[in-house]
Amino acid sequence: MKKSILIAIMAVFAFNAATAQIFDYDVDDFREKWQKNITVPASQDAVIDNLFLAWGKAFPNDYVDDFIAYKKTGKSKFTIDYAPKNGFVELAHTHSFTSEFDGNFKKGEVVTREHIIQAVYWNLPNGNKLLGISLYADGEVMANCAVFFYEYNASKGTLVPRADIVKNVMTIVGDDTEIFVKLPKTGRDLKYNDFSSETDKVIKWNGNGF
Repeated sequence: MKKSILIAIMAVFAFNAATAQIFDYDVDDFREKWQKNITVPASQDAVIDNLFLAWGKAFPNDYVDDFIAYKKTGKSKFTIDYAPKNGFVELAHTHSFTSEFDGNFKKGEVVTREHIIQAVYWNLPNGNKLLGISLYADGEVMANCAVFFYEYNASKGTLVPRADIVKNVMTIVGDDTEIFVKLPKTGRDLKYNDFSSETDKVIKWNGNGF
């Protein structure tokens, strides 16, 4: 009996370690520290590459490193949806494992997990840009998600946190950290699923916020 429990615990640690190598930051920690100004060289155009990489310099992670490598070599260890004309980039990793013990899943059940980071920007009425970052980390027990928005002022060369927009979005979502807020590749509306519905719900863009 004790041996079975030990094997179960080791399996959990092994899965969590593998997940950490894929998604190398704590989303909870991110959620606490995201509100800081980020410098973007004023000479750079406000393309998704520059804004995403400036954000990644402030919050280093494997996804940003891989995107840099992808830009240089065209190769990536993640699945990339890169649409510069849309101001959109997504890096995702899907992996499966077979449950070794009864618990959250039946023994022998194949479980698929997904880890995603999205970035998108669009124009604001005042001439600035709005950068959105969304994270989704599907863990052993529960998903852990976060969404952030920054306003980019080209003349100042800064990304400034828009906590008001994040607050409005999370008020609509219900402040549920398991819900992945999907950023738009086209249009301005956000989508999310609260797991009580088979279809995504929409958060409408009102021209200056949500």
